[in-house]
Amino acid sequence: MISAGVSKQTWKSFVQEGSIDERILSNEIIQSWQFCRQHKVNPFDGVAAKILDKEDFENKIRENQLLINLTKQTLPQLQKFLKGWRYVTILTDSDGCILYRTGENSIVKAAEHISFKEGVTWIEEEVGTNAIGLVKRLKKPININGYGHYARASQSWNCFAAPIIDQNQELIGVLNISSMYPPSNVHYILSSVQLAAESISLAWKKKVQEDIEWLLRNEDNTESPSIVCTRDKTICSVSHQLIPNYQRLIGLSLAEVEKEDLKLSKTLIPIINDNRIIGYRIPIMNEKEQTTTFIFSGVKGISKKYHHVLGEVEKVAPTEAPVHILGETGTGKELLAEAIHHNSHRSAGPFIKLNCAAIPEQLLESELFGYEPGAFTGANKKGYKGKFEQADGGTLFLDEIGDISPSMQKALLRVLQQKELTHIGGRDVRKVNVRLITAANIDIRDLVKQGKMREDFFYRIYVYPVTIPPLRERKEDIKSLIEAFFQKEHWLPRWRKRLIGIFTKGQWHGNVRELQNSLERCKIMYEYKVPTDDELFELTLTLEAKSLNNTYTEANNFRAELETKQIKEALIKYNGHVSNAAKELNISRATLYRKMKKYDLH
Repeated sequence: MISAGVSKQTWKSFVQEGSIDERILSNEIIQSWQFCRQHKVNPFDGVAAKILDKEDFENKIRENQLLINLTKQTLPQLQKFLKGWRYVTILTDSDGCILYRTGENSIVKAAEHISFKEGVTWIEEEVGTNAIGLVKRLKKPININGYGHYARASQSWNCFAAPIIDQNQELIGVLNISSMYPPSNVHYILSSVQLAAESISLAWKKKVQEDIEWLLRNEDNTESPSIVCTRDKTICSVSHQLIPNYQRLIGLSLAEVEKEDLKLSKTLIPIINDNRIIGYRIPIMNEKEQTTTFIFSGVKGISKKYHHVLGEVEKVAPTEAPVHILGETGTGKELLAEAIHHNSHRSAGPFIKLNCAAIPEQLLESELFGYEPGAFTGANKKGYKGKFEQADGGTLFLDEIGDISPSMQKALLRVLQQKELTHIGGRDVRKVNVRLITAANIDIRDLVKQGKMREDFFYRIYVYPVTIPPLRERKEDIKSLIEAFFQKEHWLPRWRKRLIGIFTKGQWHGNVRELQNSLERCKIMYEYKVPTDDELFELTLTLEAKSLNNTYTEANNFRAELETKQIKEALIKYNGHVSNAAKELNISRATLYRKMKKYDLH
């Protein structure tokens, strides 16, 4: 649709009186203006006010990377068509969020004045009638110029937009050309933009087909029953365990499959190729997974030790029993405390947490119990509700409980026994209804023996102890933790199997937190570079681990194991030809012979 010229008087008549001249205005403009009025868009403004924060915008870019790449490939041809005219090119996603902007400098600067930039959602209810918003709604090429725009900010602009359509005829984006200079041939500009959008659509469909072929060639479904779907959630394969009963699911949407008797996991595991998500693997839940309603936001893994812990948590969560969690730093004590809260009848109430070791002793009492206005110099003039009051009706989680003094233990004990407290500097007694969960990274029974913890306090909090095994005692869970990191970060390097194999042999004295930190470093360091086995292994050696006496022995043993594996693979590849194997390993023949002798590989 090409909008005819709309006069300023026509626009003012609608804005001031709501009057419409159907002989002048197209149906699309009339509907859009009425839509904007219903949504209380300010016709005298139109500068975009909402912009995505950095993290949300980066997620948008990751989700739409293919669309952005295909658009960039198409733009040089469009630039040839529009040579000599000054404009800005905009690409949005299907929601109207601007993903990419490029153009002539003076036009880009003008676009900045109305926040016509990346991260902004350029839709009718935000900025008034505009070409992008109309294409999003009508899915056809649109030109809006001058006073056809509902809001004043855009009325200096001439805008041309066309839909980008996927293989299912669904809108996946909008290509837009805008300028403050009127074009010599409006029909030509709109046709050029439409042609470019259609070219992107065709390239998208071709790429989707290539992705499906890649999924069918490379995805191995032998480990456990699962289905594989494309990025748009269309089923393209099922594992051999599901054939022939469920082969008919191929070609259906994931929403349709969810109506079947198959119980699908809620976890969609991304399948990455060429640094972008091309599909998802959805595991089929077993009978135990299907019947449980246990809520846990962490990674369950497969180890019997950790599943035993989760079983203990599931049993104690519905009760009112105080729980004490013992675990080394980084094992996930807070996650278990949250699970206890979310699986209890207090789940609708607050979950309040406090690290006792992080608060100075002189402030801990006021932090826990609160204080009245003017209780002490420098205090909040309005007073303060302590953690116990904040947690009223819910759960209070006190971490590092072994660090509090005997006097504070006595004060806590009084509140736990009487279920009431008094603010510092106050007289009023306040009732509190709180379930207490405590945690420590040392065995607090030893503190009782040493006289550092009161027995009466110990027996009050140590009703149901839960001990979390360190990660080095449940190494079978490392793979699950790594895969969860890949999914969260939308990052699956081609060399991930090597990473999993090497990281699984790490000691992880800092536990899950140390593992996650190492994975984060790995992503930053090797997002665009393939690391060697030694470089990956180095990431498993933190300062804490390096300080342990046996770490370097373990490191040397592991390096030897890696080196032996590499040499064997090279010799097999070249049928025992030492010269070729040495070249493959990037070492001299003499060095290879020496290593073969060292590792007894003759």
